[in-house]
Amino acid sequence: MADQNTSLPVRSQADGLDERLHAKLVDYADPSGVDKQLEITEKLAHVRVHGQDEAGTKVQLRLSEDGHANGDGIYDATDNTDPASVGLVALERNAAPADSQQVQRLTSRSNGTGSIRSLDVSLLDENAEPFTASNPLPVTVVDSEGTEVNDYLASAAVAAGASANHDYTVTAGTTLKLTQVWASASGKMKVEVQVETGVGTGTFTSRFVAFVSASDNNVAVSIPEAISVAAGVRVRVIRTNRDNQAQDLYSTISGHEIV
Repeated sequence: MADQNTSLPVRSQADGLDERLHAKLVDYADPSGVDKQLEITEKLAHVRVHGQDEAGTKVQLRLSEDGHANGDGIYDATDNTDPASVGLVALERNAAPADSQQVQRLTSRSNGTGSIRSLDVSLLDENAEPFTASNPLPVTVVDSEGTEVNDYLASAAVAAGASANHDYTVTAGTTLKLTQVWASASGKMKVEVQVETGVGTGTFTSRFVAFVSASDNNVAVSIPEAISVAAGVRVRVIRTNRDNQAQDLYSTISGHEIV
């Protein structure tokens, strides 16, 4: 009778109410060494997974708080020369985007101090064409942000050669964007626009001067680049009667207060 290549079954012995097979998974080269066997707690096998970095060093795999593999996408010349590409990836524009169009890496830049970082933005039309003189960007003009300010003052019977001040104090917690001063009189008048140097200083810096004549009774001091005036600071319009008799003087300070 020929030899048979057989093996004996592994049998367990009674252990309380159960019959169990006790097996221990250990390291092949050093089975009795410290920390060389598989540990099981809470019905879970505790296994440490390692990879190899660019220098050939074994590195343990890190997980996030939710148990996800923690891919490090930030380049570091020493510790992470091949960062994980887990950043935003864009699809090439397509009527029916598919995985095959997911090939565009987005870029970004920081300001001079590096404190503000933002994605690069390329503003194109619906056909991905750049805006040019022949392909202009449509723009709709709307009111400025903030609360409108149109502060009006009428000063009655201001004597010839005398002046009347029109002061406006910027509301607390806001900044006034001063855009225009309007003035009117029936006779000649000088209009001087000033801004206080600080809250309650009583010192003013002149910004504009205009004159009302007998033939042109209205003047608008328009400010193309709005002047920013801080909260609590006063805008002053000095109206001087340059006529030979008393007259009423009118002015309006206009702008927007922005929080």
